[in-house]
Amino acid sequence: MSADAGDPGAPRRAAAVPAPAGGAGEAAPAGDAGEAALPRLRVAYFGRPGTFSHEVASRRFGQGADLTPRRTISAVFDAVAGDAATYGVVPIENAVGGPIYDTVDRLIRREGTGAELVVCEELSLHVTLSLLGRRGAAPRRIYSHFVPLKHCGDWLRAQYPDAQILEAESTAEAVERAAQDGEAWAVGNKGAAAIYQLEILVPKLAVKGENVTRFFVVGRTAEPPPSGGRTLLVFGLEHRPSALVAALSALGRYGINLTRIVSRALPDSPEEYLFLVECEGSTQEPSFKEALALLEQHATGVRSLGSFRVSQKYE
Repeated sequence: MSADAGDPGAPRRAAAVPAPAGGAGEAAPAGDAGEAALPRLRVAYFGRPGTFSHEVASRRFGQGADLTPRRTISAVFDAVAGDAATYGVVPIENAVGGPIYDTVDRLIRREGTGAELVVCEELSLHVTLSLLGRRGAAPRRIYSHFVPLKHCGDWLRAQYPDAQILEAESTAEAVERAAQDGEAWAVGNKGAAAIYQLEILVPKLAVKGENVTRFFVVGRTAEPPPSGGRTLLVFGLEHRPSALVAALSALGRYGINLTRIVSRALPDSPEEYLFLVECEGSTQEPSFKEALALLEQHATGVRSLGSFRVSQKYE
């Protein structure tokens, strides 16, 4: 991505995009003097208002974009593919919960998706979990998404042994249930407290390890950085010994470092797998192009799902 491009992957001057670092929440200049104001970005994000996806989308794109929630990850991809949104913000991995397979599956799918989307940017959020509810009697039910419950479920059971610990579709849905149920609390984003008129009972819950969630910004058009950044690849393998070793060695031969690898069985052929591989570098680099040419000799259906920059972690 060019140094002056605040918009991850859209054609130049297509919209006013906030700077990804240092100026979060502030719109980029609308253009040269006398130039008409640029159209607002349309950004779809996974979940409801008050989720961590909503927080990341808000902090990345700020008030210069129209943010629209989508109930499923597939709906985010469909919105971008159908031009109902310029970009989509979806989670890809949590430090404890692991890969978000709904996102992985939509990235590697080609058939029936309309437009093939690419990754334009990677964002990350240091997640702070809060306990939300109404002060008074101890809760009989505590709701949250399964990933936060992996982080603090043991603490909740120790502190509130008489409460049921129940899973919700998202942290925002958990908070909404708590708002509708006078005997329930929720674990979620403290920003959701104001939305659903709850109190922040415990601002920061203790968690196991560092709780970081990574997100992809997906779009229809890629603008890879001339160097640096990361690239997302997908490929298959033939059924033979050391096939994966040979494929990854093709990247290693050119000094390309892997940062993520996920395997998924094909729905119509469960004995065959596709591999989603994230690695350092850009498809614009000559050495990276040579590595891809060598990879194609050891793997099948090699394709890039975008070279992209990795932006700062939001605290």
